[in-house]
Amino acid sequence: MKSNNKDADLSEGAENLFSETPLIRSEPLTALVGKPVYLKLDALQASGSFKDRGMAHLCATYQREGATELISSSGGNAGLAVATVGSRLGLGVSVIVPETTKPLVLEKLKSLGAKVTVHGKNWNEADTLARKRVDANPDDSKYVSPYDNPLLWTGHSTIVDEISDQLNIDDDDDNASIGAIVVSVGGGGLLCGVLEGCARRKLRTKVITSETNGASCFVQAYDAGGGPITLPGIDSIATSLGATSCTPVALDRARSHDGGFAATACTDEEAIDACVRFARDHRMLVEPACGAALAVAYSKRLRDIHLKDVDGPIVLEVCGGSGVDLDLLHNWKTEYLSSK
Repeated sequence: MKSNNKDADLSEGAENLFSETPLIRSEPLTALVGKPVYLKLDALQASGSFKDRGMAHLCATYQREGATELISSSGGNAGLAVATVGSRLGLGVSVIVPETTKPLVLEKLKSLGAKVTVHGKNWNEADTLARKRVDANPDDSKYVSPYDNPLLWTGHSTIVDEISDQLNIDDDDDNASIGAIVVSVGGGGLLCGVLEGCARRKLRTKVITSETNGASCFVQAYDAGGGPITLPGIDSIATSLGATSCTPVALDRARSHDGGFAATACTDEEAIDACVRFARDHRMLVEPACGAALAVAYSKRLRDIHLKDVDGPIVLEVCGGSGVDLDLLHNWKTEYLSSK
C-alpha cells in the first residue's frame, strides 16, 4: 500500500500482518447494475476475512504493551483472525466460542494453534467467560473484542486507503470520490473502520450497510434514531452477523457521515442467492454474512432502492468468511433456493 500522511496510523509492524487485497472490476455486476462495480476482495486475507486488518493493529499494539496471551470471544471470523495474527506474533491465543459454532470453524481454530473453549448458547455468554478469564490474569492477558475497539476500527480503515489508491482518488480534488461503498454490518466494527477511513480521506462517499432481517440490530437502531437496541436472539443463517447489539459508535459515525448513508436489510434467501451467484460469476466462496452486502447489487429490490442514484464507482466490500465450503453452500442453496 502506498504510504502518505492520510493513511491509517498503524502500530509498528502491523502492516506486515495483513495483505493489501485486490480491487477488481466486476463485469457481471457492472452489467447488472448499469454502472461500474468493483469488488474489494478481503476474502483473500489469510484468515478468510477483513478482520485480519483490525486484529493486526490491535494485537501488535497489545504485544508492545506487554501482553503474552490474547483471549477472544468469537464463533467465527474474529476468532480466526486473532488466531492467525496472534500466532504470527508468537502470542498465546484462547478463543471462547458459543455452542452454535460450526465444526468447520472449530477445526480451523485448532489448526491455527488456538486454545478453544465451547461455552454458552450465544456469543454474549461466550464473551462473558472471555472477560472473566482476562480479569483472572490481567498482567499477561488482553481481551480481544470481535468488533468493539478503536484499534480494530483503525485497522479496518485501511480498506478505504487501499481503495482510494487503487482507484487513483485524489484526496485534494473535491470532485473526485468513490460513488458508494457497500458493507455488511453486524456489531459495527467494519462500518466504524470504513467511516473512519472516509473521514480521514475526506471522501464524500455514500456508505450503504446491509444485514439479514434476523440479525438486524444496526438498521433497527439506525431507523429508530436513538442508541443501540438489543435483539432477543439471532434468527438468521448469517450467524457471523451474530451480535445482538451494535456499538453505539457505529450509529454516531453513520449519522454524522458527510456523503450520504443508507442502512438496509435483506432476507436470508437474498443473502444466499447472492453467495451462489457470486460463486458462479467470480469463482469464490463467501458466507451469508458477506452475501448480505453482495445482495445490495444482486437483488433487484435492493439495487433499485440503493444504487439507482449513485454517481460514481460502486465498491462492494467482499468481507469473506471462513464458515463456508462447497458442501455448506450446496446445502444452503438446496434449503433456501430449491424453487430457483
